[in-house]
Amino acid sequence: MYASVIVDADAPGLSQPFTYRVPEELEGAVFEGACVAVPFSGREQVGYIVELAETPPEIGDIKDLIAVIPNACALNPPLFRLARWISEYYAAPLAHSVRAIVPEVMSATVSSTVRLRDSQKASAASPNQQRLAEVLADMGGEADVDALRARARVDKFSQALRQLKSRGAVEVVRSLALPKARPLVVRGLAITEDEELPEPDELVSRAPKQAAMLKELAEEGGPIRQAELRRRVGSSSSPARALVGKGFAKKVEMQVRRRPFEPESAGVPADLKPTGAQENALRIIGEGLSAGIPQTTLLYGVTGSGKTEVYLRSIADVLDRGGSCIALAPEISLTTHLMGAYASRFGDKLAILHSRLSVGERHDEWRRIESGEATVVLGPRSAVFAPVRNLGLVVVDEEHEPSYKQEHSPRYNARAVAEKRAGSENASVILGSATPAVETYYRAASGEIGLAVLGERIDGRPLPTVKPVDLREEFERGRRSFFSEQLRQAIADRLTQRQQVILFVNRRGYASFVLCRTCGYTPRCGNCDVSLTYHAGPRVLRCHHCNESLPAPTICPKCKGPHIRQFGVGTERVEEDARRLFPEASVIRMDSDTTRRKGSHARLLKIFREGEADILVGTQMVAKGLDFPNVTLVGVISADTALHLPDFRAAERTFQLLTQVSGRAGRGDVPGEAIIQSFLPEHYAIEAAVRQDYAGFYDQEVAYRRELGYPPFARLINIVSSDPIDGYAESRLRELASMLEERIPREAVDILGPAPAPISKLKGLYRWHLVLKDRGNSGLAGIVRDSLDSMPSAARVGLVLDVDPLTML
Repeated sequence: MYASVIVDADAPGLSQPFTYRVPEELEGAVFEGACVAVPFSGREQVGYIVELAETPPEIGDIKDLIAVIPNACALNPPLFRLARWISEYYAAPLAHSVRAIVPEVMSATVSSTVRLRDSQKASAASPNQQRLAEVLADMGGEADVDALRARARVDKFSQALRQLKSRGAVEVVRSLALPKARPLVVRGLAITEDEELPEPDELVSRAPKQAAMLKELAEEGGPIRQAELRRRVGSSSSPARALVGKGFAKKVEMQVRRRPFEPESAGVPADLKPTGAQENALRIIGEGLSAGIPQTTLLYGVTGSGKTEVYLRSIADVLDRGGSCIALAPEISLTTHLMGAYASRFGDKLAILHSRLSVGERHDEWRRIESGEATVVLGPRSAVFAPVRNLGLVVVDEEHEPSYKQEHSPRYNARAVAEKRAGSENASVILGSATPAVETYYRAASGEIGLAVLGERIDGRPLPTVKPVDLREEFERGRRSFFSEQLRQAIADRLTQRQQVILFVNRRGYASFVLCRTCGYTPRCGNCDVSLTYHAGPRVLRCHHCNESLPAPTICPKCKGPHIRQFGVGTERVEEDARRLFPEASVIRMDSDTTRRKGSHARLLKIFREGEADILVGTQMVAKGLDFPNVTLVGVISADTALHLPDFRAAERTFQLLTQVSGRAGRGDVPGEAIIQSFLPEHYAIEAAVRQDYAGFYDQEVAYRRELGYPPFARLINIVSSDPIDGYAESRLRELASMLEERIPREAVDILGPAPAPISKLKGLYRWHLVLKDRGNSGLAGIVRDSLDSMPSAARVGLVLDVDPLTML
């Protein structure tokens, strides 16, 4: 038997599987999708079997599989076909696509251990080799390669290690590190079946705690975790030991599930009567579900129109038909918020997948999905790869969100992957948004996908009144606060009425930058071409790209003057000013700085939902999907943050953010209001957001895109070249550009650049980029991938290919 294996290794040219012979002793253990250890390039490596065959291919020497890795998650055939499509469409190595699908925490890895054999043979070696041997001896003569590297800190570590190995001074032993995640096995107690139990009344009078434990065990009908049993009865471990000693109960080992949520979580009631618009949307979506024909539907609904109820009812319909569903949310914070609604409706049928789960929780949830125990999966973009059985529906909530796009290889968009997966498994897709991506709405308007509209809020509630504030006029009047007089008064009124307020700031930190008013000096990151952001708590300047930090100066490092001040605004500054202006109010902040710890999203949202805080200051994570009935005012501190970025989607992003965050107001019985502060309120994106006029914005934006040939009227590929030396980054990209000019059909493709990237230096690397604009269907990604593969490996270093980029930065 022979196996085609995709090897989980980073190396050029690994776009196809490799063939291995299956040893006789492994034939009963292998299967398509199994995780295996294989010999590859002189070492043991992890791979996945994608095909088994009885006859060998016509190739040379074929090596044997080493082992099947126990407890590693399998890769089923539909998911492997999806991995192959991702590899081809996004021009990424197939191994990267497989790695995106298989959770890293359950993947096996190969570990390398260095053992000291003869230290004398290193005595006449180079200083680096001697240093390695000495450190290895200090570590007990044996150490993991990575630990030795970190401890020794020598130049050209790999070369020195190879030389020591050739001298016979050390040996390198490779072994498989099994997946970290394991089922959780705990001690439990169960009734002894063949033992005659005492009469309950008799035992109660003599040993009430023992009697209570026996009663719990009998009612459970199976083993109970000892800690849980003690909690239920309210006792120590003594009664349990007594029951075991008398032979009435026995100790057992039992596997328990680690729960990332509780099924009884509060959420959306199941008996809500759908509105007429919701019923019409459910009819449109249900037509595809009942016919079993893959169908994509855009659910375009204004904020507060009840899109979540349409999702839940559509999912319930699929479950009734025996299918499974995946629901995607753009961010972990929104997953946490939606968890209660989904858990209350689907209980133990629901599984949660996201990166903030513990290793054990993710393992247990993945296994529940894989076994078919869980039939509804909720999570951010990676949940699109959940190994559900009989997929019937994929919901992509807030489908316009850029967080659905992965930032490293493979640079897939979960929205596109969801449609591809659903199409291949005869499932339907719902793309939901109050501000759909221009490309998505264009597809719906042209009839390529279905369209269902929720044009009004639930119960006829009005959309919030949105008022613009011109900050130029505020400054002319001498007001320098980040709170305009109109916003300050509106907040005070809401606090008097015991209503809640959300303040949106699209930047974390205290101040955007620091400036010396004497000489104009601004501290910039030494690794990135950006200014440093001031954080008041630790009093540091921090780069939000590479996380480099410096102590905040009190005098100018350049002119030594004392007039160095903070400018711009971040969440920390707004939080501080809100506390100062409204000392009676409880203010909390929600950004990436305050939500680093596990559970912090849920904790902050719970505080706000239960009314323990009056004002919530936050970044984009508070701008969408959140539903707090007592929020009647939203304030946008500055609407211009993203408006002037060098990106053709800047206006769209601004409109979406403003419309979404405004929609957090007035979702209860009291009408809402949003105040948008801007230095450019006459911009068409801001004017449309004030009117909450998606159609008006779309008409103007799509005309602009058509004129300039941007998506949806062209497909873009952005190629970025990065290098520590600016000239190398440029020359490498120019070499590729020259090659592409000879290969691509110029009548259908425009080549823009090479040119310095908008952020010309990032994390110590200079950056140039080349933009390809495909106005037809020229197979451009394949041409680019083949051109890259034909370049020498040294010339490909630092080249990043991004198909369908969502940002040009």
